[in-house]
Amino acid sequence: MSFGPPWRALRCLFLAVAFVVTAAGGARADDARRAGTVRLETKSGGRGPIELSPDPAGRAPGAPSHTGELVIVNDGKEPLVVSRIAVRGDASDPRAPPSLSARVVDGSLPITIAPGASRRATVAWNPERAARQRQLFGHVVVTSSDERSGEVAMGVRAQPGGLLGRFESHVLSLMIGVPLLGALATFVARAAGRRDERTPHRVAVVALGIQSLLAAYVYRGFTPDVSRADGNDGLQFIDHVVWIRGLSAELFLGVDGIAATSLFVTSAVAFLAMLPERTVPRGASGYHAGLLVLDAAVIGAVTAMDGLLFLFFSSIAVVAAGLLVGAWGGAGRRPAALRLTVPGLLALGVLAIAIFATARQADPTFLVDGTRVTTTFSLPELSRVALTAKDATLLGGAHVKVCFVLVLAASLFFLAAFPAHGWLSDVLVEAPPAAGILVASALPTIGVCAFLRVGCAVLPEGMRWASGVVVALGAIAAAYGALSALGEPDLRRMAACATTTQAGFVLLGAGSLTPQGLSGAIVVGATRALACGAFLLVASAVHERARTTDVTRLGGVASQIPGWATALAVAGLAQAGVLGLAGAWGPVLALLGVLSSYAPLAVVAAIALVVVAAAHLSVISRVAFGRLDPEWERDQLLEPFGGRFPDLTGREWTSIAPLVLLVVILGLWPAPILAATTGTVRDLANAVSPPGPDQVAQRGLSGPHAELAWLAED
Repeated sequence: MSFGPPWRALRCLFLAVAFVVTAAGGARADDARRAGTVRLETKSGGRGPIELSPDPAGRAPGAPSHTGELVIVNDGKEPLVVSRIAVRGDASDPRAPPSLSARVVDGSLPITIAPGASRRATVAWNPERAARQRQLFGHVVVTSSDERSGEVAMGVRAQPGGLLGRFESHVLSLMIGVPLLGALATFVARAAGRRDERTPHRVAVVALGIQSLLAAYVYRGFTPDVSRADGNDGLQFIDHVVWIRGLSAELFLGVDGIAATSLFVTSAVAFLAMLPERTVPRGASGYHAGLLVLDAAVIGAVTAMDGLLFLFFSSIAVVAAGLLVGAWGGAGRRPAALRLTVPGLLALGVLAIAIFATARQADPTFLVDGTRVTTTFSLPELSRVALTAKDATLLGGAHVKVCFVLVLAASLFFLAAFPAHGWLSDVLVEAPPAAGILVASALPTIGVCAFLRVGCAVLPEGMRWASGVVVALGAIAAAYGALSALGEPDLRRMAACATTTQAGFVLLGAGSLTPQGLSGAIVVGATRALACGAFLLVASAVHERARTTDVTRLGGVASQIPGWATALAVAGLAQAGVLGLAGAWGPVLALLGVLSSYAPLAVVAAIALVVVAAAHLSVISRVAFGRLDPEWERDQLLEPFGGRFPDLTGREWTSIAPLVLLVVILGLWPAPILAATTGTVRDLANAVSPPGPDQVAQRGLSGPHAELAWLAED
């Protein structure tokens, strides 16, 4: 078949047009290659971030205390015009601490950089001596004529000296790494022929002791009233590097008001729980290694400020906890391990959906080194995304609402709140003492972090939308836990019931959307772990003697072990939230926060607090004033002690007494634990309830007694 002349003409015309378009595209591509192309690098030619160095000659009056150099390189074939060099952030969102500046060396903007040439810029940080932020993380942004690259950035950081020297900026990594090194050391010792059961225990005690000292150092150096207005997103002791560049994931650790006290309490409880631990019946090396891995994972989750990193550490914590229960627990260890692990991984899967879906809606931003990305898992960055304005949807519903429901569902499991509470009581009964204490103290803390950092800070519109439901769930959880504790004779299961009650006050306080309530939610997380740890240590001490924690069989034992009974009374009443002990302040603040908006539900929660206190008083009175069963005199367990219960040993007092004293001291003087939440509470309150004339956040309260001032005003 042949074409006539008209078809040949059209064919020639089509080929000519295609040739012209291709040639024009190639010319444009060639022009783009010839245009100036901007690239930033450090003075040594690295990718960044720039490490600002202190003045080696000492700080002269008016001179910057930390300086560094940024190199702007033109990789193109045409001149590059740089019109702006500035610190990222503005007055409404100061991403970096104050007094950070950047300027071009030997000249003023705009500047022109020849092809293949470079120009230097000086970055300087000159904080005031009374500055609240003692660490710097930020970005210097460069705007140029390179339209393809747009704005480019270089990460900047500075770390003034401290007691730990070069490790000052990696103290959180040390807190995670020390127990991991201890876990490795237990296997190394076993491979070297040290197969006794005492060596792994000693290694674990040393590792947890070092971690506790580091946690105390962090708590001592934490500045309570630092908020996002001070830069660094209100975080302190930051450790921030790129982790998986292709996923825009970072190793981003930091301390806020939630983590400051939680780190200290979790580390102290883990260390003190390990001191009196008896040898496990099998696999001492594996058991202690698993316990150390669980501890490291919990610390990682509490300090993680990257969503992917939070999921990573939380997954390890759930798996490690399930392994400890399933491999070294009691007769019902396998069902208990499954009740923990399967719902735990399901909760993490649900939380992962919310985090990944939110990360996909993120605005373009920069990694810590300045790499431009369109997706981020950084929780502070995600909290800046206006999700409602994007009209995004997920699973057929509004993105914010669906994601918040997913976060709430996952948090209910970790908090052990009704109706996702059943796993905790079985774990406490079946797990070895130290493992059970760490699980009960630590996993609910992960729930507090997930709910407040993701549910409140990242999804504030969802929190406002569901606040009434959250408060109702809190009241129901508090009431359910209290009623369950009423007829519970087992001390360990009673601790689980009390945890469910306290979880209700976390939800109650957060759902109130008030500074008092939010502060109460954070305080409950820390004081609950402290009181619960002390209570479970006391319960494990009597279990060593009687092989039971059933108070129906322990009636009247106070006559023989008064020291143990006293410790039980203090720890139990603190766990129940009785005024005068540390466990009371969180529920009181939560109730004050919710009273004005949801008074009937606040009354239900207050009654629940009275009921759970009555349940603990009933147990204490039975132990103190009950009739001692005469069968104990003939019991084989007490034969070595003349048929009498031996009171707490010196080693047991070493682990129990510090927690009991802290419970009493913080009950009488709560300022140390309340003040730590000041800056974080201000940020959370501003997120979920923008400032108004009647809000404490608007009044600008700050300082170590700000929380007490809020309490006094109400």
